[in-house]
Amino acid sequence: MSKLQNYKLVEGQFSPSDSINILFSLFNSKINFHQLESFRMQEKNGLNNNFNQHEQRAIELKEAYLLMKAIVNNASENNMDLEIHGNIEIVPVERKSLS
Repeated sequence: MSKLQNYKLVEGQFSPSDSINILFSLFNSKINFHQLESFRMQEKNGLNNNFNQHEQRAIELKEAYLLMKAIVNNASENNMDLEIHGNIEIVPVERKSLS
C-alpha cells in the first residue's frame, strides 16, 4: 500500500464572502485539532514539552489565516472573486518508532 492518493477538497471560483467561510472552516478545523492535541498531551504528560509542536502549528495556521483574510478583503474591495484549489495528498509511510 504505497500508492499516492489525491483528493480535491476545494475547487472552484467563489465570492469573497463564500471564500472567507470556506477558508475559515478549513483553518479553524486544523487550529482546533492542534489546540486539542496540545491540551491532551499536556494533561497526559504534565510538564513534558512534546505539546509545543502543536501549539506552534496552531500559531502558524492562525497567521496564515490572517494572510488569507487580507487576500479575500482585497478581492472584495476590488470587486473580484477568488479561485481556490485545495488538494489533499495521502501517502502511506512507515511509522516512526517511539524509542
